[in-house]
Amino acid sequence: MNPETLNPETVESPAVKTCLPGAANLEFMRTVDRSLLHRWALSEVFLTDSRQTGENDYLAAAQLPPSHAYYTEHTSRLGAPDPMLLLECCRQAETYGGHEFAGVSRKSKFLLRSWSMELPGLLTLPEEETPGELRISVRTSNRRGTPGDVRRLTFGIDMKLAKRCLGFVKMDVGYIPAEVYDAVRVQGRGRPLVPFKDIPRENAYVAPHLVGRSSPSNVVLASATVNTDNAHATVRIPLDNRSMFDHGQDHVPGMVLMEAARQLCLLGVSDLWGASVSRTTVAGFDFDFMRYAELDAPTTVHIRKTEPYAHEDNLSLMLPDLRTFYIDFVQDGDVIASGRMHTTTSAAVTALPEGEECL
Repeated sequence: MNPETLNPETVESPAVKTCLPGAANLEFMRTVDRSLLHRWALSEVFLTDSRQTGENDYLAAAQLPPSHAYYTEHTSRLGAPDPMLLLECCRQAETYGGHEFAGVSRKSKFLLRSWSMELPGLLTLPEEETPGELRISVRTSNRRGTPGDVRRLTFGIDMKLAKRCLGFVKMDVGYIPAEVYDAVRVQGRGRPLVPFKDIPRENAYVAPHLVGRSSPSNVVLASATVNTDNAHATVRIPLDNRSMFDHGQDHVPGMVLMEAARQLCLLGVSDLWGASVSRTTVAGFDFDFMRYAELDAPTTVHIRKTEPYAHEDNLSLMLPDLRTFYIDFVQDGDVIASGRMHTTTSAAVTALPEGEECL
C-alpha cells in the first residue's frame, strides 16, 4: 500500500503528508460529546477535539490512554501504540466528523464497506512520559446523498504522534436511514433479528498468551487450528467485553473482526514462521466487507496464505521483517469479509531523531 493510493486528495508531497497544518491548535483537555461517537461509556471516548478546516476537511485530536482494560492489555514488548487503538481513534474521528461536518444524520446507521491502514512510523516513535496526543487530519470525498441524508462517504485520514508521521487510514462508509434499517437487516438476514441480551455467551477461548493477551476476556478466538501453510479459528464474540461491546449491537462490529484477524495472525506468526508474538505487531491491513457479521451464527476466520511482504513502499522502507496474511471471514458458508493483514517483527523500537519523518 502507498499513501498516494490511500489519500490522493491530501497526499501531494511528503510535506503535506507529515505536517497537518493547524493541528498544533488542537486541544486535549476534555473529551467530545460521546453520543456523536456512538459510545455509552466515557472511558471509551478518546477524541478530545475536532475542527473543520475546509468544506471537505477537518482535524481531530485524541489522547491515547496509558492504561486501558482492552487496548493496553497485551503481552507486546515493543512499546509501540496499539494499532487497534489507533484504528479506534480514527473510527471516532470519522464518526464525529461525519455527523458534525459532513451532513450525516444523527439517526443514520453506519455500514462499513471497506477500510485500510498502514503504519510506517509505528516503530519510530520516542518514549514519552505523558499520554500520547494523536493529531488526525481528515478529508472526505465520494459523497452520495444530500446534507441530512448522506448515504456514503470516503474518509482519508493522516495520523501524527510525537511530532512524527505515524500512518494513514482510509474508510469507505455507507449510511442507512434509521427508519428503514431494521427492514434492511431482516431482508439481508432472511430471518428476524435476535435481541442482544438473548445471544448466548461463549466461554471457550484459546490460551491468551498464544494471541498476545494476558486476560481471557480480551481473547476473541474460541478455538484454532494451524496447518503447515494455513490456519483457521472460530471467532469468540466477546459480548460481555465493554470495550468491544460498549453497548448492545445487532451484528459483530468491524473492530471485533479486526481483533480476531490480528489474533490469528499472531498465532500464525508463531506457528507458521517461528517469530515472537511479543515482538510482533500489526503494520497495516486492507479489508472489504460484503455483509454484516451476524451474532447468532458461527463465524470462522481463515488465513489462506502467508508470505513475506513483497512491496517496495513506506512499510518496507520503515519496518523490519514484514509478513502478509490473506484472511477470509466465513459465515453460513459465505465469505462476509476478506482482506490482508501485514505484521512486523522487531527486536525493539528505533525512534527517529527529532525533526526527521517517515515519508
